[in-house]
Amino acid sequence: MQCNLCALWCHKDCAGMTDPFFKNLELQIKETGAAFWACRSCQSFAATFGAKVNAKLKEVEEKVVGLQEKVETHTEEIQQNKEKLVSVEKKVEKMERNMEDMEQQSEEGLLEELRAREAIKRNLVMYGLNEPHHSIKDGKDRMEADKEECEKVFRAMGSKARRSDIRFCRRLGEKGEDDRPLLLGTTSETIKSEVLDHAKGLQNTDYQDIGVAPDQTKKQKQAEIRLAEEVKRKNRDELTEQDVAKNLKWALIGQRGEKRIVKVQEREREEAGGGPSTRGTRGRGRGTWSRGRGKRARQDEQMDDDMERPRTRTKQ
Repeated sequence: MQCNLCALWCHKDCAGMTDPFFKNLELQIKETGAAFWACRSCQSFAATFGAKVNAKLKEVEEKVVGLQEKVETHTEEIQQNKEKLVSVEKKVEKMERNMEDMEQQSEEGLLEELRAREAIKRNLVMYGLNEPHHSIKDGKDRMEADKEECEKVFRAMGSKARRSDIRFCRRLGEKGEDDRPLLLGTTSETIKSEVLDHAKGLQNTDYQDIGVAPDQTKKQKQAEIRLAEEVKRKNRDELTEQDVAKNLKWALIGQRGEKRIVKVQEREREEAGGGPSTRGTRGRGRGTWSRGRGKRARQDEQMDDDMERPRTRTKQ
């Protein structure tokens, strides 16, 4: 009998086959034309080899199971990362929308501020001017009385502006014990500038305690407040020993709406910025003007709450 594995021929007795087994093989060959048989050596080798293969298969199976577990773990991590990515994308989208909203609000705020500045570009504010006598009750009569007094101030300072150059005027704030600032709307920016340029001429006149300044928007006032705070901080934290020796300090100078921070000598600061640093102000110190003819004083800060500015005449 020939071994199907090694192709060696063996006698049935050498191969250790019993007669029944040998007859079955012969019958199988006769009926099917083929039969499988392996010698003892091949069977022993096959058994040993099969055990090794089974061991390797088991090892491979264990590795496959391990890889499957890792894949499942990584799949969970990937899913978690996907969820995190979706969450981050949503946050980014929200941030982008917020930025777009902020940009839009900023643009709208800028346009609103430009419109506000355009609306007040011909306006002046006069401080320390006596209010009309309390016996004048009618709002129109009080406005005409203020215009008449303004014309006197214009003449005293040497300005060419007259009553007819005032589009409207009204007092700012609630009526109280102190004289309220007077808001003037002039007919042109030229008239406004001309009045501001001549306002220093009020010195040594009956109207020397009158202050004149450009009108400002709320943002302009807030900006000047921040500049004033910055001046205080600089004088507290940034002055060197050399600055102190030279009597140098930071000061806020320039007219309203155009103020800037500079370092000047203390005497120069008092002359240039001791009062409201605007064209046409007397500069009495820290934004205070006394009422004309030696009466009560008024603080400039009362202007900070004035939000609206009329474009036409209004009752007082």
